[in-house]
Amino acid sequence: MYVLLGSSTGSDVFYNYAWIDTQIPFIKEFIYPYVSWMPILYLGFLYLGLTNKSLFWRMLITYNVGVIAANVVFAVFPTYVPRPEVIGTGLSSALVQFIYTNDAPFNCFPSIHCLTSYLLFIIINRHLNFKPLARISWSVWLWLIIASTVFVKQHSLLDVAGGILFAEAAYWAVHVFAVRAGLASKKTKQPLTATNTSSNA
Repeated sequence: MYVLLGSSTGSDVFYNYAWIDTQIPFIKEFIYPYVSWMPILYLGFLYLGLTNKSLFWRMLITYNVGVIAANVVFAVFPTYVPRPEVIGTGLSSALVQFIYTNDAPFNCFPSIHCLTSYLLFIIINRHLNFKPLARISWSVWLWLIIASTVFVKQHSLLDVAGGILFAEAAYWAVHVFAVRAGLASKKTKQPLTATNTSSNA
């Protein structure tokens, strides 16, 4: 859906870039956390699939709810973010140029990178019994991915905020549905119960 919408964007596109975004420097080295997004996301799904089937399915449903909602916004509210000229011949420059070439600068709000990274951040910090070092390490890297979206000029700060809000909205929407369907307890402190979650990752 994202690729189709990005390739068929018309001329009526909202310029989604504020003054504060122009003050954020382009740092091409942030392309490394940026491109790590998909492997990290897949590792998260794989880990949950192997250790906690119930939480895996909840996250998968939440992921799809959030991403489908984002694509609806892309269809009715297409946005555009300007990109800088990439200078240099190193690996960082090559990776940035590769992303720019293969990902059109449209449909930026909300950021899918931020939505899904923040969703994984929620799961790790609210439902997984990780040791402190593992929890902090994963959390820091996920926030680096979120930060990378603005430093490599793929998104604006509004896109980042939108991604986080969409993640929270999808997370709580799935929880409410689960409660009403009798799949989760209303008394549960955290929406996606982790009673069978693997410990000490």
